[in-house]
Amino acid sequence: MTAHGSPIDPGSETRHRASSGEKPQLKLGRYEVVRELGKGAMGIVYLAKDPLIGRLVALKTIRPAAHVDDDETKEFQQRFVREAQAAGILNHPAIVTVHDIGQDEPSGMSFIAMEYVEGQNLKEVLAQGRALSFEQIGDLVAQVAEGLDFAHAKGIVHRDVKPANIILLDGNRAKITDFGIAKITSGGNLTTTGQFLGTPNYMAPEQIKGAPVDGRTDIFSLGICLYECLTRRKPFGGDSLTSISYKIVHEPFPPLHEVNPQIPEGFNDVVAHSLAKDPAKRYQRAKDMAMALRAVGRGERPVRPSEPIFAEETIVTRDRDKIPTLEIPFPEAEVEAAPPVMPAQEVGGSTRPLRAAAGAIAAASAPAKAAKPPKPPKPPKAPKAPTTPVSLQLKQTLSNLRTTPLWRRRISPAIFFAIVAVLVAILIGAVATIRARNPVVPAVDTQLEAKRARERQLRKEGNELLRQGRVADAYVKYQELKQLSPHSPYVNELLQRLMAMRQQEELSKQQLAQAQAKLEQGLALYNEKKYAEAIPVLQEALVINPQLLQADETIKASQAELQKAADRQAARRGTTPGTRGMLPETSTTATMAETTQTVPAPAAGPSQLHLTFNSPFADGTIIVKFGADLVARENLYEDRGRAIFRRRAARAVNVTKEVTPKNADVQIWINVPSQKINEYHLIANARLMPGTNHHLAVSYNAQSKTFDYALN
Repeated sequence: MTAHGSPIDPGSETRHRASSGEKPQLKLGRYEVVRELGKGAMGIVYLAKDPLIGRLVALKTIRPAAHVDDDETKEFQQRFVREAQAAGILNHPAIVTVHDIGQDEPSGMSFIAMEYVEGQNLKEVLAQGRALSFEQIGDLVAQVAEGLDFAHAKGIVHRDVKPANIILLDGNRAKITDFGIAKITSGGNLTTTGQFLGTPNYMAPEQIKGAPVDGRTDIFSLGICLYECLTRRKPFGGDSLTSISYKIVHEPFPPLHEVNPQIPEGFNDVVAHSLAKDPAKRYQRAKDMAMALRAVGRGERPVRPSEPIFAEETIVTRDRDKIPTLEIPFPEAEVEAAPPVMPAQEVGGSTRPLRAAAGAIAAASAPAKAAKPPKPPKPPKAPKAPTTPVSLQLKQTLSNLRTTPLWRRRISPAIFFAIVAVLVAILIGAVATIRARNPVVPAVDTQLEAKRARERQLRKEGNELLRQGRVADAYVKYQELKQLSPHSPYVNELLQRLMAMRQQEELSKQQLAQAQAKLEQGLALYNEKKYAEAIPVLQEALVINPQLLQADETIKASQAELQKAADRQAARRGTTPGTRGMLPETSTTATMAETTQTVPAPAAGPSQLHLTFNSPFADGTIIVKFGADLVARENLYEDRGRAIFRRRAARAVNVTKEVTPKNADVQIWINVPSQKINEYHLIANARLMPGTNHHLAVSYNAQSKTFDYALN
């Protein structure tokens, strides 16, 4: 849109149609547009090609609002040009490079040619729920902090650091972009009074207050990004701009361990130091934040830089403030009266009284009466004054002070308070220097440290028990952890999942007990020779637990006994003709058929579960359970070669296991230490019918670093 609201097609004047009738090519300046990448705050972003060197670039264009006037449009274009000037002097691996700035003459469309990078921004990654390890998060944010420190050293403040402006590339690399509202500290400010630029959720308190900003403002915004990556929630949330702004300025953020106790302790110090309300209490350089994150990644506790000391007060003396000099005579001046001697000065490398020098100068200025002027006489050596005791010197000094008229003169209040201010400033500076050299070590809260150590131990033990499939023991550990961290959503969610798993196990145990009771009831009926009654009871036990071989054998024995009784009855009727009550042959056949129908067929055999996983890893294990049945506990690797040539390589997991037919949850654990992967997945209420075959396929997407599961 133009400044007056009429629609404009960028590059419409630069489209041309080839003589062969091909589709017209959109151009901006010398750049050939390939496709549209997206729309940002400034305008449309295109993927274009530089025909001079064949390089792909991202073209960022201006799109002024329809209601603005010419002055506002001009200011908008000035800010647009300033973005290129600011980012154009930044050449850093963590900053998107600006190659060129220009204006398309036919359409008047301004654009910036920037480095084209393929990747997703951090906002999209967080919205997709992509898994990022704590080490990856620390490394990515440290890269951005190093890039910001480089920009700050050049006098540039970004002022809009947020996940949407951080691009993640392959190889766990990060780049920060969009210096569209960057402030060059050595230049002017295009914003008007009371106007602030940035995104509310990621703004620092001084931005909201309209106070001056510097590099520490970007550190606060980057601290919010770090908090969101670690917890997947914003530290200062709200349903309105007023609510968000109030929380940023006045309220503390929720501690990390309350949101997720598994976050390493070192991140607490980094986030707290980055999100300090007072800029003087934050990291003073972005590189300090990067160094702290690197230390956390190495498993070390970050070193907090000492807080800035109080600045010494500077007293400005104005020309109109005439402070008289107080001269204090000393005893040596009262020993004996001597001819007045001028202060000595250095003449020709020797020191002598000024009166002698004056005599020599006067002689030199007189008419020369001789060829060589006489040498000035050497001054006589002064006799050594007798030594006076120190006590006598002090007493005489005090006596002279009492006789001095200035001593009894009243000092003006301005001079008095000026002297007091100087002494106070010196005292404050001395105290601050001593404190800086000897920083106060905060007292250690032993109870809190012991509580956090116990939380870490419980998390570690609970996770290890889960990897081993010991659900009940893990549930006990996390119950204790909930008592220490009752408000942690992570612990509460995991407890709910463990409760469901325990209920499923208890249900399986009850079913097995019920099947055993049915088996004992059927055996009792069999021993009483009540074969027809024993068969359905035993079949019911076999349906609940198909692994009861005794039930299957007893059913077959009962059917055999019933068949023998039927054969004896048929033989008896056939050999005694004319006996009363004898049934015809058809009736006997019908009775046999009825007997056969009343005896159900034996239940089908157990189900089969087939597991496949083409592992790309050279270490780790996979565990699969169906209800209480262990389906697989397999290594994801195999050893190849012998002796010193032995090495580990990835292997394909292909396992088939017979399981009890029932409705139960399928649980999958995947642990890969080298990739720091600790995956758990639950397929709820899977139904496996007797005598059926089922396939569980597990796959790994290396690009998104996620697992997929399919059961059929």
